Amino acid sequence: MEDAYGLAFAAVEPSPFPPAPSIPCARHVGEPMMQCQINVAHTGGDSAVTVTWPDGGARIISFQGGLPVGSDSPDEFRFTREGSLNMIRIGVAERFEITDQLAFGN
Repeated sequence: MEDAYGLAFAAVEPSPFPPAPSIPCARHVGEPMMQCQINVAHTGGDSAVTVTWPDGGARIISFQGGLPVGSDSPDEFRFTREGSLNMIRIGVAERFEITDQLAFGN
């Protein structure tokens, strides 16, 4: 195929698979938010969100009773909520934004 200037390019076929869900996240102090892929496991009303960093590694964040409750990190865990958005901080640097819809399937 050619564009309007006569340059050749390959046609890109759409993927038959839906894109993997992702959330805004940051790993280091001063780093802007980026997109990290997630995987969610549900058990009853609880869930665990596995966040995969683009440069490797992962963080697991646990939810119980409709709220984030902890992670697999020994660092301090805290969160605030704005509506259905959970803004999670772990240690001095890690930041995550996870909606209730992603965490609980609401």
